[in-house]
Amino acid sequence: MWCSSFLWVALPGWGCVVCVVGSVCVGPFGRMLWYDWVMDLGDLQSLVAERRRLDLAILDAISVVDWRESGYLHLWQFLMDALRVGRREAKQLETQVSLLCPKVGITGQVIPAQLPVARAVMAEGAIATEHVTRIAKTVAAVPAEHADQVEADLAELAREFNPAQLARLGKRMVDALDPDGAKPADPTVVEAQNILDLQECEDGSLEGRFTLGAETAAVLRPLLSSLTAPQPGDDRTLVERQGDALAEVIRFAADSGQAPMEGGERPHIAVTVSLETLQTAIGKATLDDARWMTPEQARRFACDAEIIPVVLGTNSQPIDIGESKRLADKRLRRALAIRDQGCAVPGCERTPNQCHAHHIQHWADGGLTRLDNMVLVCQFHHRLIHHAGWTVHMGNGLPVFTKPPWAQTAA
Repeated sequence: MWCSSFLWVALPGWGCVVCVVGSVCVGPFGRMLWYDWVMDLGDLQSLVAERRRLDLAILDAISVVDWRESGYLHLWQFLMDALRVGRREAKQLETQVSLLCPKVGITGQVIPAQLPVARAVMAEGAIATEHVTRIAKTVAAVPAEHADQVEADLAELAREFNPAQLARLGKRMVDALDPDGAKPADPTVVEAQNILDLQECEDGSLEGRFTLGAETAAVLRPLLSSLTAPQPGDDRTLVERQGDALAEVIRFAADSGQAPMEGGERPHIAVTVSLETLQTAIGKATLDDARWMTPEQARRFACDAEIIPVVLGTNSQPIDIGESKRLADKRLRRALAIRDQGCAVPGCERTPNQCHAHHIQHWADGGLTRLDNMVLVCQFHHRLIHHAGWTVHMGNGLPVFTKPPWAQTAA
């Protein structure tokens, strides 16, 4: 480290000193840190500060949008269509919202921002979102008991240093608090084979972790490979593509007819719902295990399903049950595959065997199960049609898709 004149700024407790110089300074990172000549920047600094305050205001505006009612699974997916931004920018906005914006709990209480000090400094216009990202990364790397102090110190340092320099200061803090680093893996421990640990969430979804042995993994990889390859217009991350691919493998297994019997039947999804609920979207559909789904979810399942008509008595008791009938049979699906060549949404390249057969006018509303009333759509776009306000109609014998008004380009 060398300086032409000396002005030292210590970081108490972190084992490092920053040197700020009169003319030029090379600090502990081997790069120039400061200049002291006078330059007329005009309104540049005030404009940058105002932009940073506006960035925070945008994040606050995003945080109060009730996007979960839009049918999108993730906020970043919603932002891509609502704001017409790229996946990278949408994901950055989602991350910054989670770090800087307060939330409202299920009981109505306000949950403070994850980084309240960084938020306050950004509200002054003193730091940018990239500073916040570096602060968050460092805070996540230190022991929990030091997190608040590390955030406060880095938020103050961010007033004087650019994000790259701040990251190096953060690494110094991490090294001071955890000089030994992460514990190395023990090569003598034998890895467990084929472990699946699942927990059910309140909304009926599952989460957990799994470990597959080398032999099982060798079987799974080729099953997933053709379903995880990125395609034009597909904005999902690799992790999300792999999750959807696994869901497709599960569906293929359930449809194979080779799965073991349970209750006298092959594994399947059985949904009980009244015709009135399907038509009015009021009420709920019941699964065999007493769990339930919304009418719109039931309508999406019913697009391409086997339907068993049941006649109920005045007390809702079954008095007659009909034969199971597949709505979109093999002949119709073959015709759809020839016409649509896979998912019919422009830019989507999902293949026919990865698509659902969607009724343009739902059969519960009187729509017929025939070629001019059906279209192939992948799982993602099928969800958008049923839950996010997308519509589809036939034009000159081909399906035409329309986004909801809020997702269309403003005039």
